[in-house]
Amino acid sequence: MSPDRAPVAPAGAAPAAPSGAAPGTGDGWSAGAAQALGAVLGAGALLLPAALAPQPGAWTGVAVAGVLAGWCLLVAAAGGTADAGPVAFVRDRLGPGPARATTALYFGGFATGQAGVALGAAGFALGDSGWRAYAAAVGVLCSAAAYAWFAPRGLSPAGRRLRLAAVLALAVAWRVLGGPLPGPGAGDRAGWAALLVAVPLLFGWVGLEGAVPAAARRRALGGTLLGIALAAALYCVLLGPPPAASAPPPAAAAVGATLGLGSAALCWTYCRTNLQATAARWTELTGRTRRGGVVAAALIALGVLVLGGAARWGLPALLIGPGAATAALYTLIAVAAVRRPRPRPRPRPRPQEPTDHDHADPGHSERAAHVLEGAARPAG
Repeated sequence: MSPDRAPVAPAGAAPAAPSGAAPGTGDGWSAGAAQALGAVLGAGALLLPAALAPQPGAWTGVAVAGVLAGWCLLVAAAGGTADAGPVAFVRDRLGPGPARATTALYFGGFATGQAGVALGAAGFALGDSGWRAYAAAVGVLCSAAAYAWFAPRGLSPAGRRLRLAAVLALAVAWRVLGGPLPGPGAGDRAGWAALLVAVPLLFGWVGLEGAVPAAARRRALGGTLLGIALAAALYCVLLGPPPAASAPPPAAAAVGATLGLGSAALCWTYCRTNLQATAARWTELTGRTRRGGVVAAALIALGVLVLGGAARWGLPALLIGPGAATAALYTLIAVAAVRRPRPRPRPRPRPQEPTDHDHADPGHSERAAHVLEGAARPAG
């Protein structure tokens, strides 16, 4: 998951969401695949194997990826989201109300999701999933919120690429080692969470909704589908059965501790940038300050942590909230894709006495109104 790349006004963020390349640029297969992978891969590559593996099995990941590929083709046929963003895509077809609901889904999904990211960071650092992990997760969340409060800017593009490379390296290292030892959430799964395994699995696919090119850009669309296939293959490997049991080397505990601390640090950075992304959505929804959005998101995540600790939920249960928000977001975009764009009402000119300037340039007032309308529209 790369939520800090969700469209901002999210996210990435927010760290701005992958808004895509301008028309006519980045239309190659490699560019489309890189954009899709950069939009999707993130903290989920660390958290999902720790929370779910080997429970989902390869076929669950393949099925989810297949549904998302079909969804991608549907949205691409309607013009895609890479140029204007998901919020504008929904607004142009369903109106301002559903567009506001899209923004609210981003806010709710990101806010609740940070409880899972914080718990994952604590679990990696402590190798525990009990009350100590929940207590440490509160510290992770509060410190990330404090940083997001004082530092409004997220990572640079180069910083995001470097962080993604580190996440993938750690995910592969965990796989080679046999998985997190013992792993955050391991052995603490609720039965009903296991039945809804596809929902928390969607946590790893946040970001794709803003990276779908138009069907006319065939090579870019083909690259996006290739990126989906590559991400699905990666998750199949990470979520598959562990390697054949063998005697752990003497240094396995030290290696596991090192990987755990590195994974915890990366999860903390994602929590911080995601809170910044959520604050941007808060501003879109309420018109209030970014710092108020950081506080609101942190309080929501803190409430989820307290509830999860009291109910003794594991990490999979905490990922159901953001996974459900992602499913609702993708459904809303799919509904918008089957609707035609709404005609934009032309501004009605105010009655006024004609002047020499009006007669000399009769289109001046109309052009000025168009510019003002476009400037006032929130970014999608």
